[in-house]
Amino acid sequence: MASLALTGLAALAVALVLANIWLVLGNQPRQAEVNQRQQFINQTTQMSRLNEGLVRAIATAAVTTNDDALRGLLTEQGINVTFTPNAAAAAAPIVAPALAAPPVAIPSTTAAVPPPIAAAPPSPKR
Repeated sequence: MASLALTGLAALAVALVLANIWLVLGNQPRQAEVNQRQQFINQTTQMSRLNEGLVRAIATAAVTTNDDALRGLLTEQGINVTFTPNAAAAAAPIVAPALAAPPVAIPSTTAAVPPPIAAAPPSPKR
């Protein structure tokens, strides 16, 4: 009787191991997809910071040099640049993306642009 119970427990253990293997193999493609999406989100956040720095630098250059071509370029992309001098923020252009966050004041000094971000090679599609 004891050997029959042990045989049953051994069979149950083997069945659980096989079920675990099946679940792990089935989840690998889903996990790879989740990892790829997370990588995209992380890279988008990094690129957003870079884009903001570029917009600030272009807006500052457009205001300091009174360059209508740069202002036009920003306007084409939906970014409105206005100049509002006052005592607190002398020569600080305001950059306001259309239908986005409230305007952001840009210091009159040259905006520092972060170093370029090395792009990771694309992962192979399955």
